[in-house]
Amino acid sequence: MISLPPEVSAQVFREFGPEEVQAISQEISKLPQISPEVRAQVIEEFMHSSTVDIFRGSPADRIETGGGSVSATHPLMGSGMQPRTARSTAPTGSRPLEFLRKVDPKQLLTIIRKEHPQTIALVLNHLQPGQASAVLEELPPAMQTEVATRLAGMGKVTKEIIQEVERVLENRLFAVMEGEYRQSEGREMLVEILSQADRSLEDGIMKGLTQKKPHLASEIKDKLCDFEDLNNIDDQSLQQVLRLTDIRDLVLALKGANNVLLDRVYNAFSPEMAKALKEEGESLGQVPWEEIKAAQQQIRNILRGLVTLGKVKFMA
Repeated sequence: MISLPPEVSAQVFREFGPEEVQAISQEISKLPQISPEVRAQVIEEFMHSSTVDIFRGSPADRIETGGGSVSATHPLMGSGMQPRTARSTAPTGSRPLEFLRKVDPKQLLTIIRKEHPQTIALVLNHLQPGQASAVLEELPPAMQTEVATRLAGMGKVTKEIIQEVERVLENRLFAVMEGEYRQSEGREMLVEILSQADRSLEDGIMKGLTQKKPHLASEIKDKLCDFEDLNNIDDQSLQQVLRLTDIRDLVLALKGANNVLLDRVYNAFSPEMAKALKEEGESLGQVPWEEIKAAQQQIRNILRGLVTLGKVKFMA
């Protein structure tokens, strides 16, 4: 769970029952720093031992690893986590440079932007048109022209050259993904997962932790914060949150705020701006509660980010 992106872990949590969620959450909170090597071994063991074919798809849709194959569309591919043995080129029968079709254009640009225009043209020739366009758009104008010229005049490329380019880029991509990898302690990761979860899931987990591990629940709650916690931070901290908040989100969020918080927010602005906020809120009329909650969550996430950075001071 901690090796997946937080938003994916939050989705996985929803597939478990309440007791299982509580048990998993407690185990996550106990985890120390885990090395990339250990994570890779656990993931590989999971792939081998799972009795469910979660890695569905044709061979052309997969990237081969040291002990099995991971679907390139599986969430693990988005987390920067691959076993260290992932050095092989695309599987037999797949198209040349097939694995690059699964790479985000910005990440792809990182590994090819310093290559010779001919090499870049070769890579673009094997991408999806939309993906190739996104990469080409980010190149300097002079390089764009050079690459486009070589792409237009490209003939048949030998298998040996493609395999060499494939090997170099695959190793380079793996190195980039390893460099982007970051470790998190279990408790920090649990906070990130809950930050991406919906309110009902968060409330359920926190309720269970409060019953079984009150001290742990209190510690996580302090890091999570909530929209209503804007009432508990000092004026300077509130100003920081409001500067980072989209006005539309603020207007919607205030539709569900208590009077104390409304007064604090309005007082944080100039009289003219406060009046404009009130009028905007009134002009919206009745707003679905789901929209209000979504706006409050956006502000809550800003507050949580500032708390994590140590930029927020809570009032005594």
